[in-house]
Amino acid sequence: MGKKNKHKINTRMVYDWQSSTDEIKIKISMRSRPKPKPFKVDTYQYNTLSDGRCSIYTNEDELKEYGQQGILDPETVSYINLFVNGVLQPPNTYTVKKGYLSLNTDSIPAKNTPITLQFITIYQS
Repeated sequence: MGKKNKHKINTRMVYDWQSSTDEIKIKISMRSRPKPKPFKVDTYQYNTLSDGRCSIYTNEDELKEYGQQGILDPETVSYINLFVNGVLQPPNTYTVKKGYLSLNTDSIPAKNTPITLQFITIYQS
């Protein structure tokens, strides 16, 4: 058999593990937060019917029995949604300016197809 290796360690301090169990009492006071106030929201709909030929609509085309505010200025509302025959349209398929709606598609909706432009305004309290 070979020679055994011996190791020698020199140190100033020796640490040892110690385990203990202590009881700590903690008092936590919890306050309920007040419920946030809901935002005030206004909605308005511009409604018209397709004539089967045009892709541009103005305030004069509005069905007055459903509203008389015309096409609102996009700068004064939070969201705008366009529905053609009840189907939500992607934003890139139409352009809205105050008093003006343009359908940016190759196909024109059939005559008497309902067109609804929804305006949503959210107010911070």
